[in-house]
Amino acid sequence: MRLLTDSDIWSVYSMSQALDDVANAFVATSANEVDLPLRTRISINDRRTLLMMPSYSSKVNAAAVKTIGLYPDNAKHNLPTAPATTILIDTETGQVRALLDGDTVTKIRTGASSGVAFRYLARPDSRIGVVVGTGGQAYTQLLAMVTALPSLEDVRIVNRNRGRAAAFVDKIQSWQPFIDSGYSGTVSIETDSDTAADGADVIILVTSSHEPVVSAQNLKPGCTISCVGSYQPHMQECGSDIVERADRIVCDQVEACLEESGDLIIPLKKGLIDESKISDEIGEIIAGKKPGRSSDDEIILYETVGVGTQDLWAAARIAEAAEKRGVGAEWRITPLS
Repeated sequence: MRLLTDSDIWSVYSMSQALDDVANAFVATSANEVDLPLRTRISINDRRTLLMMPSYSSKVNAAAVKTIGLYPDNAKHNLPTAPATTILIDTETGQVRALLDGDTVTKIRTGASSGVAFRYLARPDSRIGVVVGTGGQAYTQLLAMVTALPSLEDVRIVNRNRGRAAAFVDKIQSWQPFIDSGYSGTVSIETDSDTAADGADVIILVTSSHEPVVSAQNLKPGCTISCVGSYQPHMQECGSDIVERADRIVCDQVEACLEESGDLIIPLKKGLIDESKISDEIGEIIAGKKPGRSSDDEIILYETVGVGTQDLWAAARIAEAAEKRGVGAEWRITPLS
């Protein structure tokens, strides 16, 4: 069994590779080529949640189980807000092949989800991006955005606390994976989401807010919005006005989003939209089974709650690369005589 830390993972894996792997995971998921039970959820309280996410696919000849806690208040204690462990299992022997830092895998594959959506849904001439939120997930979200859209010239980072936004910008600009991305545009600071959204081509919402953090008033025709932070039915970082205005809603997995995302559940319950508007999965678009963007003015909303196959594909490729390069600590279990 190989033990892979944060630094081990980043030494053998890149966001560019993650975009390809997560895209393949989405295709397999939408084609029902995976065994993917709905995640098991344990709600400690309205601020603390534990999730268990199993998955298997013959496409990677492996199975994975991720345990993850959603603890937004951990940021106050300088702890990960989504502590996690990813276990990769060899399906030939049933033995654990690798134990990966699940926090890092989660951040990479969640960022890659937005990046894949932008690759297939955003206007290819996108120039301005916005990231609302500066928590632990925001770093890989920004990394995925600039990796997927090399045309970007300005990215606006939004936090109501200017000091937190400034600290994020300082850290991201000295973070090696971001430096390696080759992004040469500006990274600016905004304290108001609606101001930042004015004229933006792509927007990522990655907060733990229970209330909308941006409205539809300044949305540019043709923009693409990735909604990442709403993982429970009572959480709604994307306003119902945006959901209503969107010409199209695409999900990573429709069933999971309708079960878990308040961004969609709340306007559905209010009768503001019909469930028929939420029928497309990104995997179907990648596979060519459904069309991508239909016009330059189409506003597309991408809703992602995460699916276990993202972890499976990423973990399998990371473990493969680590084994080839001899990266990570190897832990051998001596069988009983």
